[in-house]
Amino acid sequence: MAAPKLQAQLDPRYPPAAQRLNRAARVDIKVLVDERGRVMDAERLGEKAGFGFDEAALDAAKRATFQPATKDGVRVKMWMTLRVNFNPPIR
Repeated sequence: MAAPKLQAQLDPRYPPAAQRLNRAARVDIKVLVDERGRVMDAERLGEKAGFGFDEAALDAAKRATFQPATKDGVRVKMWMTLRVNFNPPIR
């Protein structure tokens, strides 16, 4: 069994409120990747980060594309966890 592989770096939109307050966060998102490499479902794991980070992480995860998981050479759906990191922009 081969897990899905992220095809491009995640592109989360840094929440404006968090940017003004110079906040950082790490949000874990569980995604269901279908046989075509598209995200069918996504949900936040663990504590809520607040400041708009949770919504931005979910949005980035839903827009991600993957190389699908395979089992015995056949593409299959699979859940996996993504970590979305938000670091304050350098000023």
